[in-house]
Amino acid sequence: MDSVGNDLKGKPKKDYLIKQATLVPLFFFVPVLVAGFLVPGYDPIGQHASEITLTGSASAKTLVNVGAITTGLSCLALALGILLRSRNHYGSSILVALFGVSMVSNGIYPMGTALHGMYGMGLTLLILPFEACYEWKNEIMDKRFFTISLIAGSVIFVYMWSMLVGVDPAAYRGATQRIASVFIFGWIAYWAYVLNRLVPDR
Repeated sequence: MDSVGNDLKGKPKKDYLIKQATLVPLFFFVPVLVAGFLVPGYDPIGQHASEITLTGSASAKTLVNVGAITTGLSCLALALGILLRSRNHYGSSILVALFGVSMVSNGIYPMGTALHGMYGMGLTLLILPFEACYEWKNEIMDKRFFTISLIAGSVIFVYMWSMLVGVDPAAYRGATQRIASVFIFGWIAYWAYVLNRLVPDR
């Protein structure tokens, strides 16, 4: 390994820190999906994923918690990779790091406590896609990134707003959470994919 943090094949570590986040949807959805089958009577349409941790199934709770922590650590690694690549993009890296911290806290603290979500720190998602568009407008030439980011950001904003004001339909809150999660983690993975393509091999 050389002094700038490259591995023996010459691939910078920051490339891997960014690229690994393309798997973040798997880190979140696979544990939740499997855990849901382990809890008798659990309703993925009407119940949030975190509600699994309030059940008596130790295996299901462990799966969901490990998934949340892994997802959060992936976001933190992405944030570090962005900072190592360019310190001119600290805004979006800080926002995704704060979201990562909130996900880690989801896996450590049970639903119903203020520390679950680290006092609402995950609300950084409300502006993350828009901040990313602003910060990377001079580097990302593919217009699809901005279209996809604006759509994902709008869906995330509406979902977060609906929860805050209490209009998220209670009977379908599990379904709406999962739909929003597709946009949340799908967008983060897409963002990581686009950023990774910007980093040249060395």
